[in-house]
Amino acid sequence: MPTALDELLQSLATARDGDQQHAVLTQLAEQLRNAAEILEWARNNAHWRQLPAPTWEWLRTATDAARDLADGLDEVSPAFASPRAAATVPAPPAPAACRAPAPRR
Repeated sequence: MPTALDELLQSLATARDGDQQHAVLTQLAEQLRNAAEILEWARNNAHWRQLPAPTWEWLRTATDAARDLADGLDEVSPAFASPRAAATVPAPPAPAACRAPAPRR
């Protein structure tokens, strides 16, 4: 499976069966985790360079969102695999932006 996002996108044209589609989504989840690591590096640099707080906060939010997307893909991508695996797949998680806030204690 290609690792560059543009190559991964191109591979969708040939991903005809569920196992190939599952592999593409699995690789995308891995790339999102890599993106989160890059964003975390930028966040640390923004803090070290004493950039404005909104910059640091935005990078923190983006890092969390990338990780949430990767985790969500891990949960839903098995649904694209062959039918034998799809029968045990739980319902997809709600996107992070739609989740209700946790109650305060």
